Amino acid sequence: MSRVTVVSVFYNRAALVEESVRSLQCQTLDDYEILLVDDGSSDDTLNRLRLFEDHRTRVVSGPNQGLVGALNGAIAQARGQYIAIHGSGDVSFPQRLALQAEVLDKRTDVGVVGCRSEIVTMQSSRPPHIDKQAYDGAAHKLILDWNPFHHGEVMFRKALFDQVGGYRPFFVCGQDRDLWCRMSQHCHFLVLGDVLYRKFTKVPGSVAADPHRLMLQRYLSDFALYCHRERLAGRPDPLSCHGEQGALFRPPSRRLAREMCVIGSRCAADGDLETARMFYRRGLQENGYLPARILYFLAAAMPGVLLGAGDAWRKLARVLQKARWSFGSRGV
Repeated sequence: MSRVTVVSVFYNRAALVEESVRSLQCQTLDDYEILLVDDGSSDDTLNRLRLFEDHRTRVVSGPNQGLVGALNGAIAQARGQYIAIHGSGDVSFPQRLALQAEVLDKRTDVGVVGCRSEIVTMQSSRPPHIDKQAYDGAAHKLILDWNPFHHGEVMFRKALFDQVGGYRPFFVCGQDRDLWCRMSQHCHFLVLGDVLYRKFTKVPGSVAADPHRLMLQRYLSDFALYCHRERLAGRPDPLSCHGEQGALFRPPSRRLAREMCVIGSRCAADGDLETARMFYRRGLQENGYLPARILYFLAAAMPGVLLGAGDAWRKLARVLQKARWSFGSRGV
């Protein structure tokens, strides 16, 4: 039995295989295995993954079943006591596995460990920045307002994963938020202050790069939070109780409306008014959110004003990101 199993699922990311996998094979931890999963890629991903097979690296492949099915299948094969998720194409810095496993070895109250991450936005002039913040403690209420983890940089106990039932297939996006919600009722969470991971966002084919999938992710994440609130209140989990129809019981969410407005404004700042209007309209439909009403009106009737404001906001955001990056780098 290995101490840690790293699971990384790839789908049509042949160009991103080498750096990502090499970062896993160059960890300072001694006792770990790597499971590289090709989820039915149609490009050269599988062949490139096979180039890295060795005594600790296994490649498994099969028909495309989506991220959740591939993750559940791989974790079922894992020999490790702890499971480390690694986003395909991302980079784990050399001490990531060792430091996270050390926490789980020493702290029986902690079930999930993350770290701070360096965020790189592809196909963009935005500078890299450091995201997340250190945290140590109970998270069953915190998770309602803040997600302490990116999915790719997390390590958790396999026994805890099995105890809560793994990833639920209904959450084709937002599967991690649902998992963290259920795990938070059984353990504490810890986010290391060290920057141990480099995450690439808006990779072609990813959720963040597809407005429709991004919207679906936000809806499913909000439903996961609704299920969590119901469990905390001592009521049945809507998904467990009613199946997929449980999503029909989700109440209007001001939080979701606000997120739709934020994403829409990012789209407007990039000059994509059509997509911005789509997100503003969803925010308006969610609960009549006043800012969504105003932004939707501007996008439809006065696009020049919205584009001008968006351009100013984009420049300000770049300045703030650069400042955060400089500050974070001094702390590394």
